[in-house]
Amino acid sequence: MNNQENDKLKGIREHILFLGNRNDVHRLYNAMDIFVLPSRYEGLPVVGVEAQANGLPCLLSDKMTKETKMTENAEFLSIGDGAEEWAKRIYLCFENIREDNKKCLTECGFSINQKVEYLINYYFGLI
Repeated sequence: MNNQENDKLKGIREHILFLGNRNDVHRLYNAMDIFVLPSRYEGLPVVGVEAQANGLPCLLSDKMTKETKMTENAEFLSIGDGAEEWAKRIYLCFENIREDNKKCLTECGFSINQKVEYLINYYFGLI
């Protein structure tokens, strides 16, 4: 790594925390104002679902499956639009109000009660 790359990395480290594996992710979501996932390759990212469940405005890469969007507070943006466009959209997301998305996520099939009922019926169907 040359000096210029090392200086850039040092600058990034001043603004970003790499927290490693966590078992208290819900607390991190509660501390966030917005969730941004500019991924180049993604299927259905669970972190995107979790962030929406927490009521966060979410800015997601359009490389994800459209099923990732479960609330009106989630929006897709192309990686090809560049950092400046992403920064503009992040700024505009601060206008969104954090909401309780329990009903919306239940309607999308992300309810523990629905899953338990499905599994019970499935296993009873096997016997």
